[in-house]
Amino acid sequence: MKKNIVQKSAAIEKFNENAVCGVIGESAPTGGTAYNYWTDKAWGTNLGNWLVLERWMDSSIFTRYAPNADDEWTFCQQAANPSQALTEHWNGWITESDFQNLANVKVNHVRIPVGYWAFVGTDSGEPYVTNGQKAQIERILGYCNKYGMYAIIDLHGLPGSQNGDDHSGHRGSINFYTDYNIQRGLNTVQAVVNWMNGLNTPLKSRISAIQAANEPRVSGDQLNKLKRFYSQAFDIINASSFKVPMMFHDAFQGLNAWSNFLLPPANAVIDLHPYYAFPPNSDQTSIINGICGTRSSAQSFHLPVFFGEWSLASGVADNSHWFRKMMDTQVSVYKNSGAGGTMWSLKNKLNSKVWSFQ
Repeated sequence: MKKNIVQKSAAIEKFNENAVCGVIGESAPTGGTAYNYWTDKAWGTNLGNWLVLERWMDSSIFTRYAPNADDEWTFCQQAANPSQALTEHWNGWITESDFQNLANVKVNHVRIPVGYWAFVGTDSGEPYVTNGQKAQIERILGYCNKYGMYAIIDLHGLPGSQNGDDHSGHRGSINFYTDYNIQRGLNTVQAVVNWMNGLNTPLKSRISAIQAANEPRVSGDQLNKLKRFYSQAFDIINASSFKVPMMFHDAFQGLNAWSNFLLPPANAVIDLHPYYAFPPNSDQTSIINGICGTRSSAQSFHLPVFFGEWSLASGVADNSHWFRKMMDTQVSVYKNSGAGGTMWSLKNKLNSKVWSFQ
């Protein structure tokens, strides 16, 4: 198995040298952080369904402890001992052997989705388990230090939910954009910074970025509210004694919506999630053109462009040749025109290769 993985990695590298979309130059460099997205190419995977449960990726913990739950909020409400159940899951879902395998294929990045409840206290009625996640992240930072990798701390769930999806922790209404919850979100960013600065040097030197919000959804004036939140979060992260960039998702608005936001020399990275499964696109030419179409805008953008989530899922039928073409094209474009990327996700229990880095 290991030999096959290494051979596939070599094949990807060979493909990149003659990529279907061509090779694009790098952005102007900026320094002063543990990892430089302006000059270096991040590559790896997300640690999805780990510190934030996603039932669609593995329903077994739900089936065993909370069969009627559909997100982490309802899991914590319904499980008899959610803290014990989650600790067992955290210890077993991501292990050192995963990092040994990642090191074998030259991965240098993992993106760690985590909820606000891991860093700040919850309000009355919020059922989340609030203890243990930071220690788990520190375990992974230890693996990163051992195997030469970096980690993005990605706030996947914000107070009130920034997108209403289960992967924010709570499926339902989007209630993040109140003054109260936005302030709680900023308090969370500050708590992440404080935690990071309290780590010993080998661990905190493995943190490459703090992502202020994953996939926020916006309508009406919410984009302006999100920009204000990002600006304030940037000030908090930028004031940290240990310097890391702020990573921020484009809220599915495209790069043009952010053309005048956090101009250089801001230490920031924009994050795109180019999926072709929502809705499913079954036109192979359209998909390849869409992937290749991001190269010029990514290269010319004023900040490094990171592709923090991508997959092989689309409306195209199961086809090994197509999967390889779609994979290799994304690898080439995201590494050569952007700052790299992390696939969604490391593993699942769906027997689905289109969502599995493994």
